[in-house]
Amino acid sequence: MQICELPPARSVRLLCCLALLSMTLWIPRAAEADDAHWQLKDGDRVVLLGSTFIERENAHGVVEMSLRLAAPSVDFTVRNLGWSGDNVLGESRAYFGPVQAGYAHLQEYVGLTEPTVLIVSYGHNAAFAGEAGLTEFLGNYSKLLKDLSAEGRRIVVLGPTPLEPVVQSPEQVDALNKDRRLYSDSIRTLCEQQNCTYVDLLEPMQTLRNEMGVDRLTENGIHLNRDGYIAVGEVLARSLGSSLVRDGELLLRDSQFAAAAQPAYKEILWKNELFFHRFRPQNETYLRGFRKHEQGQNAKEILEFDPLVKEQDQAVQKATDDLIRNWGETKQ
Repeated sequence: MQICELPPARSVRLLCCLALLSMTLWIPRAAEADDAHWQLKDGDRVVLLGSTFIERENAHGVVEMSLRLAAPSVDFTVRNLGWSGDNVLGESRAYFGPVQAGYAHLQEYVGLTEPTVLIVSYGHNAAFAGEAGLTEFLGNYSKLLKDLSAEGRRIVVLGPTPLEPVVQSPEQVDALNKDRRLYSDSIRTLCEQQNCTYVDLLEPMQTLRNEMGVDRLTENGIHLNRDGYIAVGEVLARSLGSSLVRDGELLLRDSQFAAAAQPAYKEILWKNELFFHRFRPQNETYLRGFRKHEQGQNAKEILEFDPLVKEQDQAVQKATDDLIRNWGETKQ
């Protein structure tokens, strides 16, 4: 069999073309709607801050995966500071101390993670108070955003997610979603005043639910299921000027991609678990609380998670880089 050898110059050009073809098959297409509202940069430390919606992302890893796919050439880290039932006063974070301690605890861990990009999401619970609770909520949210601001830090604020008629009637849910629209619009105005990037989730997620052809994006009408987090990821990708839609289907719902992405998801979830134990040790009361006189000497072990998390960051980046490269190759 005769093997045809290309001249060196033509070989290089061919290899370059194949590499570009692989990347164009992978790189997210430009969004058809608005240009990017914000961007991710090499070395960014992205921190997610909020209540149940944010904390539950810890067990999915879908939002982080979406960010990585939307910015495939960017090297960054992600930390999750979500806390179920939290509000803009940080009240759920107080442990056994006074309510005000929760706010201090919130600020402490934001400081610990030193975010360059802070993705904040509050208002999901507050919106149930309707118009009567809006003024107080906005005042407290305004203070929080000011306290979170720092030199060189970009703050991205996510609006409330939509409710669905799973337990309550469609009429009741429509009324509640109108309150969420009121809060969403008000948060947008607040962000304009404080020079924060605002990402609306309400209608965009409802539109994506129809485009995805799924019955619902929540488990119980409130808390998001996996498809709900996929929808959030797509909205965020579009806010970055990209889209994860391929041939009319969201990439993260593609069964072949889901199989290929399992190693990357595994690394993301293990990193999330390691940081969770650094952030919220199960025996907090004994280590740093009112019973620290019994076991407080062991609090030093909390810091031993730091190198483990940092090492896992590298594993996450490698796994997602491999996913992007290998998935592109399979689509040649």
